[in-house]
Amino acid sequence: MKKIFTILSLVLVCLLFTACKKNSLKNLTNIGYGTSFGKCIGYCKTNLEVTSAQLSFSKSSNDGRLPKKDCQKTFTASEFEALKALFNDAKITSLPAVIGCPDCADGGAEWISVVIDGKEYKVTFEYGNAPDELKAAVLKLRTLKDGFKDCE
Repeated sequence: MKKIFTILSLVLVCLLFTACKKNSLKNLTNIGYGTSFGKCIGYCKTNLEVTSAQLSFSKSSNDGRLPKKDCQKTFTASEFEALKALFNDAKITSLPAVIGCPDCADGGAEWISVVIDGKEYKVTFEYGNAPDELKAAVLKLRTLKDGFKDCE
């Protein structure tokens, strides 16, 4: 009887820990996306930060000769929830920090990050070559970034 109770207790503890991991997208508070090009003249770096209330976009040059541009737009909680749905936290948290050779041979780099329970998970990859696990999210984030083309 004691043995069965011990086994059932272990199973219950394992299930509780597994359930917490599955629900961790609820604790995703911030999504980031950006691009950079090392051999570039002009605005070579972009950064998009997404929260449940706002989109924050910035662009800057590599050499600091151009002024940094910052723009914001409102973003609704429902839009943020739809964006969160494109992520599978188990996949992004298990991906390596760097995939391929970002910005090698002047091809540029892209990155995507999420903050879950206060911890940032960031993946950098070759521009235009998102890992399969992130393709849908990257496409949506590119569209959001393109909405700032008029950021002056």
